[in-house]
Amino acid sequence: MIYKKNEDLDYVQADETSLAVFDPETGNTHFFDETGIDILNILSEPCDLDILLQKLCEIYNTTPQKIKADVEEFLAKTTEKKVIKIL
Repeated sequence: MIYKKNEDLDYVQADETSLAVFDPETGNTHFFDETGIDILNILSEPCDLDILLQKLCEIYNTTPQKIKADVEEFLAKTTEKKVIKIL
């Protein structure tokens, strides 16, 4: 699957460690920490899970095996909330 940040939402970054994402269609606001911000920044361009994991491993100096389950959970939740689209 190819993932991409939903550009139809409003992104308000309060500081380096917190981001609010407002969905004008539903009126919902979602909040993200540094890791969520990094994932959303990477997904400004479409990419698949393997590329996303590779880029996160470069940022956090880890291995795909250590973060894959958490990233998949993040993608599932944010896709459900329509913050991330599956192309």
